Amino acid sequence: MKFVPFKATMPVADKVHLVASRSYVSYSKEDLTRKLAENPFTFLHIIHPDVNGDYSGRRLDYFAEVRKTYLQFLEQGVFQEVNQDSYYIYKQETTLFSFFGIIGGVSVTDYKEGRIKVHEQTLHAREGRFTDYLEVTGINAEPVLLVSQSATLENVIIQCMQHAPAFCFTTTDRVKHTLWQVSDVQYLSAIQGDFDKTSDLYIADGHHRSASSVALFDRMKEGEEVQDPYNHFMALVLPAHQLKIFSFHRLVKFSNLNPNQLKTYLSEKGTLTTCELAPILEGNSVGIYTKDQWWKLEFNAEGTLDAEWLSKHVLRDYFQIEDERHDKRISYAEGVVSPEQLMEKVDSGEADILFCIHPIEVTTMMHVADAGRTLPPKSTYILPKLRSGLVIYSMKDAK
Repeated sequence: MKFVPFKATMPVADKVHLVASRSYVSYSKEDLTRKLAENPFTFLHIIHPDVNGDYSGRRLDYFAEVRKTYLQFLEQGVFQEVNQDSYYIYKQETTLFSFFGIIGGVSVTDYKEGRIKVHEQTLHAREGRFTDYLEVTGINAEPVLLVSQSATLENVIIQCMQHAPAFCFTTTDRVKHTLWQVSDVQYLSAIQGDFDKTSDLYIADGHHRSASSVALFDRMKEGEEVQDPYNHFMALVLPAHQLKIFSFHRLVKFSNLNPNQLKTYLSEKGTLTTCELAPILEGNSVGIYTKDQWWKLEFNAEGTLDAEWLSKHVLRDYFQIEDERHDKRISYAEGVVSPEQLMEKVDSGEADILFCIHPIEVTTMMHVADAGRTLPPKSTYILPKLRSGLVIYSMKDAK
């Protein structure tokens, strides 16, 4: 497995806490407007420079504006370019979890030849948009999240973390972020040696980003000889046990919902039990909430994941939801959301019924990928979630 160091662009240490941002889609329009007005250094100025701008049908113009603002940040000294090929170790600490992994460049060839394994299908339209984004902006500021089964990778990373970090800061959500730049020849050799012995990596988060990087490689190949940066894409590789997988719960808007009819239907599919509180779930079960009522449905689905079973036997067969990716009657809630918050979405009328799903194990995700299968959309909510703008992989010179 090829895993290469690269010369990244990073925020200067005294501004990194101001630069790093969540994905802009996680902010409301009001929050975006406020952050852009209050913080001149936020990475949101680059990835979403004009909240009110109308770029419909002109996405290439929008991406050109992203490129322009990125270069301005470089000129103003908000970012600096690393002058040595390096790996970058990233650690994230919360009150509940701690994660660490290593950032480098993974090979497009390894992806094409199936050594970087996927468990989720991509949407061609979204993949095309991000391919255009990469080509025009020339930067990638959010690594794909990969999982390694290496038994020794963690020890190598821990050795590198004994040195002083490039920066360390805590965000207002009480998450601590630490990053080390690793350029010592001894450590570069140890890391490369570990990956040389690694046969496969698994995508945990970032299927569209990885597929788009590969599509960009193919696009560049049509014109002329592909320059080296396009042969790789940026990834954060975690030891397998570091990854945390939660579920995505399903919320369905169904104006003609008849709870009694639904109850009769579900009772034919398995054992349906009325619950006073949100039920404790395990494999082959789902929690169901309609207004003021919890149920637990247990079913026999050996060899089928709960999300797959629910998609086929309930969402499709009962609610006629054929395409979960585009049907506006279905929405999703992250598995870290409390039962009370989920219930409120139904009680308030935002949704008519809630389906809670037990999360899968990391080993299950890898087995699905090994078998060449794919999961229904929004089957896994992955932690850690990375901040954008901490490490930038540049594919073309700053000019």
